[in-house]
Amino acid sequence: MQSLGISGYDASILLRVSPDGHTAHAYKRSTHPTSVPLSKLFTNSFPLSVRESLEDYGYRHNPLKFQHDLLSTLPFYPHPDSSGTAAKVLQTPIDEHGNFINEFVISPQGNFQEPNHLIMIHGYGGGLGFYLKNFEALAKEKNWCIHAIDLLGYGCSSRPKFVGKNLQEVENWFHDSYSEWLRLRGLDQARDKTLIMAHSMGAYLMGTYGINRDPDFCKKLLMVSPGAIIKHRKQVFVPKYFAKLWEQNISPFSLVRGSGPFGSKLVSMWSSRRFAKLSSNESRLLHKYAYGIFNSPGSGEYMLNFLLAPGADARHPLVERGVHKLKCKLSWWYGKEDWMDPKGGELCSNIINNLRGEVVSDVKLIEDSGHHIYLDNITRFNSMLVNEMRDMEKDEAT
Repeated sequence: MQSLGISGYDASILLRVSPDGHTAHAYKRSTHPTSVPLSKLFTNSFPLSVRESLEDYGYRHNPLKFQHDLLSTLPFYPHPDSSGTAAKVLQTPIDEHGNFINEFVISPQGNFQEPNHLIMIHGYGGGLGFYLKNFEALAKEKNWCIHAIDLLGYGCSSRPKFVGKNLQEVENWFHDSYSEWLRLRGLDQARDKTLIMAHSMGAYLMGTYGINRDPDFCKKLLMVSPGAIIKHRKQVFVPKYFAKLWEQNISPFSLVRGSGPFGSKLVSMWSSRRFAKLSSNESRLLHKYAYGIFNSPGSGEYMLNFLLAPGADARHPLVERGVHKLKCKLSWWYGKEDWMDPKGGELCSNIINNLRGEVVSDVKLIEDSGHHIYLDNITRFNSMLVNEMRDMEKDEAT
């Protein structure tokens, strides 16, 4: 039922044999999440045992444990590795009510004083832990400090009551908290040294942040499988039950919370496919992490109906919201089998490039991947992101 950040009914991996006889993985396009019949949802496998589901339920109020266990698979957390790379989890208070932004920060030099900054933003329903397979490759870039954060109301960040009643209030909810986090971390003064990689609905929120708040808020913005850029060019089938729940702003995660001790078992229907290509230990820990954040109190997830209509169609397309105001460079990345339409990135790039009189925005398609490029084609995604980091350093040197 999910639409953006954790969406994907079945991200299948097919085996194929290359000309040299080696077996390789090929990505098979997954079903658009809003196109899954209700009967299909509950005729699939829930592989997690009842015993394991009950064990996870016992930690339902402590998602930070699941996050810690997951991140501990990295060689530099919780202790520095042999090269001196270090990482830590921070909770930065952002208001007088005690709300905070959860962050995983990595320092290749071990002193957290690198001159350049990469900020990683998740999509709808997601959290920083979903970037597990990207952190090691990025941490090898010695001049970069990596900041992966959970947006307010998501992941292991605070989960205050969601109070947005219209588009402006919804965007202010995220923009205000993000702006305060930037200020408190001193990153508002490092905009010329900052690269932002944002996925799905997180990309939309970063785009609108730049348009509404600060067009120069970073050096370059990577819009990875961005949501709500244009309206659908082709009709997407939406089951009646789905449209009704959507219009009532009933979150898909309420199913997990409503399942009590069987919530983790319910999540295993999705996680067993989404993390199937990873090692058994990584898959197991990512499942527990996903359950932990999906089962947390509903908060930021309730923004969805304000920004998207049933079928994940944009109510307020970014292309119509003044994308030309952005002063940073941009790159729009789509999986070859993405259900986000690359035409959105093309239209936005044309607007920006024509008005700026130079090519500062481009579009890239990534093979063997769908909406979750960072998990579908890990090697390619990591290589592209590292190249962006190195290119930014070269620009600074010239």
